[in-house]
Amino acid sequence: MTMPLRRSRSLAVLALALALFLASPPPAFAGSSKFELLASGAKTATAQGGAISVSGVREMLVFATCTASSTPTRLDVYLQSSSDGGTTWYDLPNEMAMTTAAAGTDITSTSTMKRNVLDNVTTCASAVNAVGRYTVFGDLVRVAWVISGTSFTIGVKAIGKN
Repeated sequence: MTMPLRRSRSLAVLALALALFLASPPPAFAGSSKFELLASGAKTATAQGGAISVSGVREMLVFATCTASSTPTRLDVYLQSSSDGGTTWYDLPNEMAMTTAAAGTDITSTSTMKRNVLDNVTTCASAVNAVGRYTVFGDLVRVAWVISGTSFTIGVKAIGKN
């Protein structure tokens, strides 16, 4: 076989491989993915949500909302993580969190390295929204909350970036 024929076959194989690569769908968690950490609902006691796999995610923005409360006293919402399949859970620090009222008014100062994404919420007569950024976590995460009072309606969603 002559050199030009071998080179043209190599280029044809390379072109075919490139075309197949470009036509295939991206892998899971390519770029960013949205997922629900805790479906919105009334919570009446301190507890934790179910484990969510975040393998391949490097960074998360977590959005927590409290939309209603009944005889409230205090609500804290935070993330926990496990790196051993859910046997041991650790509270996670968020790198930055901000809480706002329904009208968009900042109701807490932005701070760094604190646990709660929703921190010391005393009423949700109008919606209270919070966003926190996380870059330190294991393969599993879950939402945890501490409630004093009768009931808070909360929900938590996230966007993961790999």
